[in-house]
Order: sequence, then C-alpha cells, then structure tokens
Amino acid sequence: MKTSESGIQLLKQFEGLELEAYQDIADIWTIGYGHTGPDVQPGMRISEREAEELLRRDLKSREQAVESATKVKLNQNEFDALVSFVYNVGAGALRSSTALKRLNKGDRIGAADALTWWNKATVSGVLRPVLGLTRRRAAERALFLTPTSPVQVRDPKQLDENSRVTPIEDSPRRGNVAESRTVQGAAIAGGAGVASSSMGRQDAEELNNIETNIENGTGYTEVPNSMGGDGSAPATGNLGTPQPDTSTHDEFGHEQTDNNLDGATGDQTQEQTTETVGIPSDERPSKHEVHAVEAQIQFALLVLIILAVLYVLYARFDDWNNYRR
Repeated sequence: MKTSESGIQLLKQFEGLELEAYQDIADIWTIGYGHTGPDVQPGMRISEREAEELLRRDLKSREQAVESATKVKLNQNEFDALVSFVYNVGAGALRSSTALKRLNKGDRIGAADALTWWNKATVSGVLRPVLGLTRRRAAERALFLTPTSPVQVRDPKQLDENSRVTPIEDSPRRGNVAESRTVQGAAIAGGAGVASSSMGRQDAEELNNIETNIENGTGYTEVPNSMGGDGSAPATGNLGTPQPDTSTHDEFGHEQTDNNLDGATGDQTQEQTTETVGIPSDERPSKHEVHAVEAQIQFALLVLIILAVLYVLYARFDDWNNYRR
C-alpha cells in the first residue's frame, strides 16, 4: 500500500516545513518535513519542492515497515495512521509496541488507544508529556478509527462498524487493584497502625525486666556513680554483697567453679548469684524517657494514619466525581 494524500497532509501538518537545516530537540540535524540522515549538513538549504521529494522518498521505508509488521488487513486510514506513527517513532518502536500486538490480535480499538501512549519524550534529561506528541497521537488515533466507506447498517456483518446502535455510558475503571488509590491509602494506614502497635514492644519489655530486677534486688543491679558505676565494678552476690571467690583453675588455666557446697552429704546445689553491672544511672534512659520517645513516634504514626484515611476519602470522592455512572 501507499500513503494517501490525506495521510501525507497529516504528516506535513505535524512535521512542519524547514527549508534550512536545523538541530531538532534531540540535536539531530533535520531539514524539510522532518528529513534526517548523513546528507543533512549544517547550513544546507532546499526548496519546498525538494522537501516534498525527500518526504515521499522517506515514506517508502516506513510503508514497507508497516506492511511487514502487520498481520491483519488494513484499510487506507489505518495504514496512513501507522505510517505517520512510524515516521515519528521509528519502525523498531512499532514492532515492539503494544499497539501492534493488539492490532495483530484483531483488537483495533485497543491498538488505537495504545498509539496515544507514545506522547512522552526526554526533554533536558526529564521524561515528560509533550503537547505536540499528544496532539499527533490523538490525530493518528482518530484517523486510524475513521471508516473509509459508508457503513451498511442493515448488514449484520457490519455490526462492529455501526455507529447507530444505542450506546450506554460505561465509565473507565482501573484494571489493576494495585492502581486503586483506596487500596494504597488503606495499605499505608494499616502499615502505620501495625508499626504503632508493635513499635518498641520488645525493647520496652526488656527494659521493664531490668527495672523490675533492680527494684527487687535480683538479677542485674545498678551500681551508683559514687561506687564506681562505670562498668568496672566487681561481681557481687544478691543485693550487692561481695561473695568469696570459690572458683579454681585447671591445668590449662581455665576457670572452674566449685559447686559442691555441702561436703558432708555430697549434695551439689547451685547457688544463684547476681551480677552487678556498672551502668551509670545518669546515662541509662529510664522507663519514662523511653516511653516518652515511643509516645512521640506513635503520635507521628497516628498522624500518618489520619492522613492516609483522609487520602482514601478524597480518592473515593474523586473516583465518584470522575468515573460515576
């Protein structure tokens, strides 16, 4: 197939005409109706007729690319739209595009919609939508879906082409649950709630056990600063009372403890001793300080939960406003 005159006019409208060589947005030397190549040099000038000839010569490779990539029969408007698309994005982009995959499966409406996805470009290192590309994709989509002949409304085989059937409104819906802002907000709120409820539980329990042992005089005890509470205090018995050293050493220098405290009967009993750890009281955070920090963090998580809930409510209202039936 060959590009029709209407297709060529569409190309001319979006490519524009430059009779003097210039560097486009990608710093590629261009002339005429978007013609590029090694023959384009700085300072080069051509006439409008030469620009027309370059355009028609460039169309041949694009037309061949469309014909070789498509596996379904195309009408003239579909062909022209795809040629315009390839002229802009390249044959490789068409072959890897979702639009071509849908088209070859017979989904022409889905293919036309997928053409509009190619509306972004990297400008100054940032990928963003470009108004000119958005308009061009919209025009190509419209041309792709424009029938080339009047529809036979009485022919049941032409039902898909018939625009006189009674339509109903079917608002677009998000096809993926992960795209739902309601789900996203609920996930954030739930995660913050779990973190708030479980945050610091293990540390609090451990600190509480230490505090309880200190109060009861068992387990680890605290040495006041006045008694050398710098981590250098010796091990003592219960309530800090020094105990005699009953340990012995074997021939290899390893320490052994004599647990036989009743030599007459031979019964071995294990004496429970406590270890005094030199932790300066002014350096170890109290339970109140730890609880205060946890309360601040939990308050921040509570604020996050409230914001997430408000976001969910806003998302639901926005969905109702934009996608209501």
